[in-house]
This record gives sequence, C-alpha cells and structure tokens, in this order.
Amino acid sequence: MSMSANENLFTEERANIYTETENENWKEETVEDLDDEYLTEEEKLHPWKQTKVFYWSVFVASVAVLFYGIDISAISGAQVGYKPHFHISSRTNLVGVMVSCIYFGTFIGVFVALYTNTYFGRRFSIYVAAILSTGGCLWEALAPSWQVFIPGRLVVGISYGIIGETAPVFLAEMAPTSIRGGIVSLYQQVITIGIFIGYLVNVIFVWVDYKVTGWRIMIGAPMVPSIIEVFLVWTAPESPRWLIKRGRLEEAKRNLMKLRLYPETAEKDFIRIKKSIEEDERLQEGKNLMLELIRLPFLRRAVLVGIMEMLFQQMSGMNVFMNYIDTVFQENIHMSSRDSVAVSLFPGFVNMMATPIVFFTIDRYGRRTLQLVTFPIMFLMLLMVLFSFYGDRKVNLAFFIIGVIFFIVAYSPGAGPVPWTFCAEVFPTYVRAAGTLVTTFFVNAFNFALSFSWPSMEAAWGPQGSFGFYAGFNFLGILMQFLFLPETKGYTLEQMKVVFEEGLFTIAWYHIRSGWRSLRKLLGLPVSNTPLISPYDKAVALSRAREEELRRHSGEPVKDG
Repeated sequence: MSMSANENLFTEERANIYTETENENWKEETVEDLDDEYLTEEEKLHPWKQTKVFYWSVFVASVAVLFYGIDISAISGAQVGYKPHFHISSRTNLVGVMVSCIYFGTFIGVFVALYTNTYFGRRFSIYVAAILSTGGCLWEALAPSWQVFIPGRLVVGISYGIIGETAPVFLAEMAPTSIRGGIVSLYQQVITIGIFIGYLVNVIFVWVDYKVTGWRIMIGAPMVPSIIEVFLVWTAPESPRWLIKRGRLEEAKRNLMKLRLYPETAEKDFIRIKKSIEEDERLQEGKNLMLELIRLPFLRRAVLVGIMEMLFQQMSGMNVFMNYIDTVFQENIHMSSRDSVAVSLFPGFVNMMATPIVFFTIDRYGRRTLQLVTFPIMFLMLLMVLFSFYGDRKVNLAFFIIGVIFFIVAYSPGAGPVPWTFCAEVFPTYVRAAGTLVTTFFVNAFNFALSFSWPSMEAAWGPQGSFGFYAGFNFLGILMQFLFLPETKGYTLEQMKVVFEEGLFTIAWYHIRSGWRSLRKLLGLPVSNTPLISPYDKAVALSRAREEELRRHSGEPVKDG
C-alpha cells in the first residue's frame, strides 16, 4: 500500500508554487502563536476532510502502535502454555515478573526516545522501536527457559517505551487542532485492534500443541507488524514541528503542504508553529526543563493532573482483563485452557468495536465529559464482576462476562484514549518532551505495579477482594477527576500553556460550584443568574496571556506561572 506517483507530484508541485508566492498572500506578522488555528469555511464544515498524505501518515504511525497492542493480549494467551512449559504455575511472583518485566524496558525506552526524538526525529525513533520489537519478539519466542525469556521481554519493553513516547506526539504534531483529539485517540484505537488480533492469534494457535509450540507463535506474533514498519515508516513525511525546530524550514513547509488541504492553512500553520518554536527556544534558554516542570506552578499542575490521568487509566483494572483474562477464566471460573483462550476473544472484539466512539465524541463533548461519564459505569461494572463470584458457576460466568464487556465498552472511548490525548496536548510546547517523558514514565510504573501484583493479590485476596480493590480505585477516579480535571478541547498546542494558569484548588472550587448548580437545576431548585467564569475559560485565559506578552515585550515584570 502506498501513495501514487501523481499524488506525490501534485503535492510537491503545489508546495513549490506556493513557496514562491507566499509573501504575496500572507505576512508573518499577522499570525501569533496564541492565535486560534486558521481554517477555511470548507475545513470548518468538514474537519475530517484531509489530504491522502495526511491519512497515509496516520496509517504509518498506527502500524507502529499495532505491535504494542498485539503483545498485550499475546502474553495473556501465551501464559496458558509457558507456565506449564517452564514449570512456574504455582510461583505467582515469577508469573507476575514475566508479564510485568516489560515495563522495566519501557523505562529505558522512554529515555532513549527523548534522545532520538530530539536529534533524529519521529520517524527514526519509530524505526528504532520497530527493529527492537522484531528482535525482542524473536528472542522471547525462541527462549528455552524463563531466565532467557525475561531479557527478551525487556528488549521488547524498550521498543514500547519508544513508541509510547513518540507515536502520540507524532500524531498530535501532524493533526489539525479541529480533529487532533480524534487523531491522537487513534493511538488507543490501534492498540485495541492489535489486542483483538493478538487474541485471534491465541485462539488459532492454542490448538497447535500450545504447551510447546503454540505459545511461542503467540508471543512472537508482534514481530509481523514491526518488520513491516521498518520499511513503511520512511514513506511518511517527518513532523513539520520537528523540522522547523532543526532549522529545516523549506522541508517543513513542503510537508505541511502535503498534510493540509489548502495552501493558506498550511502557511498559517507554518508561521504559527515557527513563532511558537522561537518562543519555546527563548523560554528554554539556559534552563533545565525537568526542573522547570517543578519550578513553575502552571507546569507543576499540568504534570500532577497528567500523572493522575495515567494513574486512573492503569488502576482502573483494564490491564487485568487484557494481561490475565485467560488465566482468570481458567483458574476462577474453571474453564479449560483452550476454552478460556476462545472466550477471551469476545472481550477483545468488544474493546476494538467500542473505541471508535471516541472519534465522534472527544472533540465534540470534550475530554473531561468523557471521563466523568465513563468512570461511573466502569465502577458499577467492577462491582458486578466482584459480586458474580458469590453465585454458582452459571451465575458467576454470566455476570462476570456481562460486567467485563460493559466495563470495556465504557473504558474504550474514555479511560483508554483520553489520558494519552490529554498528556500529548496539555504541556506547553517548550516543555512537551519533558512533560510527556514524566507521564509516560509514570504510566509504565503504574502498569508494572498492576501487572506484577495481580497474581499474588488474587492468590491472597481472592477474586472478590482483588476486583473490589480496583472498583475502589475507579470510585476515587470519579471524585478526583470531577475536582481537578480541566477541559482542554478547542485549544491549539501553542495555546495549552494557559490552561493551568489558575491553581488546582481554584479549578476544583469552580467544578464544585458548577456541579452544585447543575444538581439544583436537575432538582428544580432556584439557581443564581450570575454566570460562573471557568478558571480555564479560553477567551479569558488567552486575553490574560496576551496581556502578559505585551508587558514582557514592554519590559514590565511578568509572573512565572
């Protein structure tokens, strides 16, 4: 699959013609980095109408994510084979290590990605991840013992750390603001497609002597998309933002011409991004960006809320179903190994089919709304799963499956994609790499904690206590996100720096007052006519930011954060 020569010729020709005449149409001084994204009327009416090159680039980035998704479910199916093969079924700590050790690799991968993304670009980072994934999967599949298996899993983890740090940012930097939430959410959608493919592979190869050969094919399956990505990644244009940052302006302009539907939109975006990067470089000069995340209050708030989002994504309990659902069916509902692998295909299918809801909701209703609607459903479904174990086998099986399916239906458009979208967009551009590094580190830490602890937790507390623990985390997630999660839809990446100008307790107090008013309206009680001004109201926040820029340029003192 590739673009036609005519498509390439057209975009190159359009870029060259427009570069020669750009100064006749637009003046750089008319565009500010805090301006809203420029859109033609056609783009406002049909935001998903984009160029073939744009969608091809999205496809290329998506294949890079696919092997990550396949591994999530492959490890679940492979356990029914490698645990008896390596004679570790009763060693719960070792079972947890073999699943979770991948996240030690991701810690390393995150720091590798920081270096490669800075100096070599998004495409090279994805290329390195694909090479490592291919080698690591082969290593795991050929491992003669669990001692050899674990280092291979660490190598795979490094590749996933690079992908987790690179793919959401690459998608965010290519996408127009009007559909950025949906495009970045594609990261989670492709993971769910990979998860389903992994379950499908498990179902097929569990019938091929799964204790000796079948599990090896399952665990090696992610290398197929990684091999493809090694060659495919070079067919997509490099991120315009990264090119501008490296001083390759003409190449960045040509890429934007390919990625945007109209030349005037591309030109406006080029100027806005260029000015934003110039401002970033001014802000970065002589600073340690990690310390900057702590020193400036508005960055500190963004980091805390980003970590909170990743915490509740992982501690919702979803990865228990993804990494261990086969063994949960086998050990707690007393299914055979093959039946448990076959039944697990259905939750994987539901996960894949429910995630596209996010494309039509995240930029229309917002990130906050999705979280506050889906988390209560997840909480209730985990309670159903918990209480299913107090019935007989038929009741247990029926209510467990119903609870899992509707939990996944809620998770897929909410807690799955929203934290990735939020963390890819919320940090001001000059510290985005450092900010996403921190949040990616924490999501892997939380994922490690869940993946490692589940076998021992289940053995000690039973399924009731274990699922009750995650139900409690979901309830806590409802409260914390209601209080502290702001809405970020509609902001350009360059405008994100104004979202956390006000303190978290100011944001929480606004949400309490707003929620109280909504409750009174629902009950038919009188409500004050005085409007509540949101602390992250876009018009107010941007007006304040522009005033501070004017004071800065005039030499007046400006507060930090």
